[in-house]
Amino acid sequence: MICFTCGSCTTTNKIFTEDDIVYSVKRFELKYDFKDRDRRTPLLFFTQAIVKEVNSKNEVSYSAYDVLYFSSSGFKPDDKAILIIDNEAFPMTISRMESEYARTITEDKSDIATSDSTTISVVTGYSENNRKIFRFSYRIPDSAMMKIKDAEELYIRYYSGPSMITVKPKKKSLKRIRQLIDII
Repeated sequence: MICFTCGSCTTTNKIFTEDDIVYSVKRFELKYDFKDRDRRTPLLFFTQAIVKEVNSKNEVSYSAYDVLYFSSSGFKPDDKAILIIDNEAFPMTISRMESEYARTITEDKSDIATSDSTTISVVTGYSENNRKIFRFSYRIPDSAMMKIKDAEELYIRYYSGPSMITVKPKKKSLKRIRQLIDII
């Protein structure tokens, strides 16, 4: 019951719809994430938001916003993202790339009993967590989105120093991307 309740509150894998009166478009946004299990790459976590915009003339455009969380030892990724759709590569032109270095320090504590049977918390050390965060944005051509609609496999590829990073969206995420394409 708890898993169902928590899972239903998540903002990933849902398509949100808004009317943007400033640009006179209807916006559809899908966000999903991916946790990497391959420790040979610097990638720890990946999030992608795909925004579909439909203007008053029914012209459609797609934009992707990728966030890559790297370990501190990872190299800066090349300024390109490649969609691999059924073994066909579609290089994306990055329109914007940002990076930041995130550092978190936490105290390691231990409870110690005193002579009067009370306990006190004592700092026994510190843990440091360093990571690099990279944000990409790019337009996805309609031709690539139409291929995704009928694709068996979809991967997103990045290159970072000696590492080749491949993200494979889960089946549920791929299903939602297809739903996003079909929404009017």
